[in-house]
Amino acid sequence: MGSKDLIQDHQQIEEILSKAKFLRIALSDSDKPYIIPMAFGYEDNKIYLHCSSKGKKIEILNRNPRVAFEADAEAEVVTAEDICKYNVCYRSVVGNGQALFVEDYDDKVEGLTILSEHYGKKGPFEFEEWKVNRLCVIEIEIEEMTGKQHGF
Repeated sequence: MGSKDLIQDHQQIEEILSKAKFLRIALSDSDKPYIIPMAFGYEDNKIYLHCSSKGKKIEILNRNPRVAFEADAEAEVVTAEDICKYNVCYRSVVGNGQALFVEDYDDKVEGLTILSEHYGKKGPFEFEEWKVNRLCVIEIEIEEMTGKQHGF
């Protein structure tokens, strides 16, 4: 097993994000933290999310657009005879930024395309206009992002 290593190389961080299945975003509603896992896409130092245009996270983001996020890939528990020698191997990314609601139709389609490609689909895509108009697309402008790995 390797040791816990901080990852600051942007290319390695992007590789972790490309392998991560979900992203967790953390929001702050006054004195109450709120965290939720979401499907996501990443490109050019921006994270794209989509969701319903109504709900708790939308209400919170309207009051406070500051977010933190976490994604992990290649996470695995390594067992041993002695429970005290169990270990975890992982690669993860954490960061923070500002969440913006994407309003422009073409920008929404771009965000949805990036998100769809993250999950293995290849564009170009034809999205139904009424569905795009109903969806909320959120763009997180990343301000800070680092990675960590353990066991590699």
